[in-house]
Amino acid sequence: MIWNPNIRFETETSPIVSHIAAEISEVCGDDFAIEPGKVEELAKAVESFLEREHESDVADSRYIVMLASKALSSIGEYAAGRRLLVFGTGLVKPAEWEVTGDNAMWVLDLREMMVSENFPLELIFFGSLGMVVESIAEIWDKTRGQGILGLKNIFSTAIAFLGNGNDTKGIALLEGEIKSVCERKLEQLYKERQWDYVPRVMNLDI
Repeated sequence: MIWNPNIRFETETSPIVSHIAAEISEVCGDDFAIEPGKVEELAKAVESFLEREHESDVADSRYIVMLASKALSSIGEYAAGRRLLVFGTGLVKPAEWEVTGDNAMWVLDLREMMVSENFPLELIFFGSLGMVVESIAEIWDKTRGQGILGLKNIFSTAIAFLGNGNDTKGIALLEGEIKSVCERKLEQLYKERQWDYVPRVMNLDI
């Protein structure tokens, strides 16, 4: 969907509008200068789209967030849209277990980047992977780069690329390449953001 900011919606605030506005506020916070009124109008636009195109029980929370992300991008808020998509859909989450001492871990679930029928398209996947890592860079700003990016479901993602779970050498190579892409992007961000450390990348399937 594409949101037209010149269209105004006069309906009262609904649960869906409140959910979208709260999600954008929580995920984007003070890092993006999006006017509260604009956020509410965007949320109402998403609600209007859902009412026109879908039954009410079809619109789950994940789908609503994806629509809101697309709407943000349509008005030029590309970084905010990517961030909402990454955090709002659960693609990246803080670790629920403690395995890293004083270093906070954020987990990137690679399975969430798979396309239909669980087969990722390689060019799209690797391009998106770098974009996802870049979109969450600010989570390491406070620690000056100290922390860990955990890669979840890297093994099943490599198998999906190959279509063969018996190719152990190919799986290992692809796992290494996925990890290397993340490491190279974090090395680039370390230089650009002038961190003191480069976040470590950990394969959580091992």
